[in-house]
Amino acid sequence: MADALRRRPTVRLGDDVDPTWRDALDGWARAHGLEVTGRDATLVITTDPGQADGAAWVHSPFAGVEHLAPVLPDGVLLTRTTGTMPQRIAEYVLTWVLAERWQVARYLTQSATAAWDASNPPVAPERREAVVLGTGAMGAAIGRSLGGLGYRVVGLSRSGRPDDAFDVVLPLAEAFSGESLDATRLDPTRIDVLVLALPHTPETDGLVTPGLLRCFDGVHLVNIGRGSAVRTATLLDALDAGTVRHATLDVVEREPLEAKSPLWRRSDVTVTPHVSGLTLASDVVGALDAALAEIRAGVRPASSVAREQGY
Repeated sequence: MADALRRRPTVRLGDDVDPTWRDALDGWARAHGLEVTGRDATLVITTDPGQADGAAWVHSPFAGVEHLAPVLPDGVLLTRTTGTMPQRIAEYVLTWVLAERWQVARYLTQSATAAWDASNPPVAPERREAVVLGTGAMGAAIGRSLGGLGYRVVGLSRSGRPDDAFDVVLPLAEAFSGESLDATRLDPTRIDVLVLALPHTPETDGLVTPGLLRCFDGVHLVNIGRGSAVRTATLLDALDAGTVRHATLDVVEREPLEAKSPLWRRSDVTVTPHVSGLTLASDVVGALDAALAEIRAGVRPASSVAREQGY
């Protein structure tokens, strides 16, 4: 890769790159001696595999790479942007966990209607356990934030590899099947919050099944990963059954969410328009800076995507 950049140090910005980022990315390329071109290039910055023909290196300006990872030719380096996204996503989760606990929606309504009602005040949850499904950079930041709020935080991942962002990390396949929880490892009666921090891969598509949600006992489900992890119908059934007491959704199966969706009309659902992890131009520049330095040092970039895993 370093040789390719020396032989043909060219960069192309995909048509899908945010126009407001172009000056920053042009400046980054030129500062590193890379020519910006509208033709085939060594490095293409895009989320569209159709624009990556001939590239030796493709960089996604976002964290999600589900459109690129399965289809890019073998041998093409694929990197992605994480940047400050984990911290912003953790703040989002913390905001809505606290908003639900403190009944913010109720008090905003009371304030707007001059209603003084001190009945049923907010109380600290008796259940002090949170489960984060997905322990990558996003999940780890969420784990630290929820730990700071006083939760015992359990991470679930493919490997079960320990991570100090969590009190414990369990292998997904052992603790969290499509139909049940292993009660010796996860006690549903203790779980107050379930956060989905999953990328979109064939393995995560529909991973949160109806049978699985039936195992919970009034959990607050927060999804900041991909809407494909849990079907809308599955979630609605769980809300009706009370196994999920509230759902905070920054992502849904099909975006934008249709106006006719029943999710809009439920008081036990909060929908936000995929804003928890907005990427900044500085995030993209920082990711490219780090990757280029590693490539020139002969090191595989830390932001490289494991193509077989899809993230």
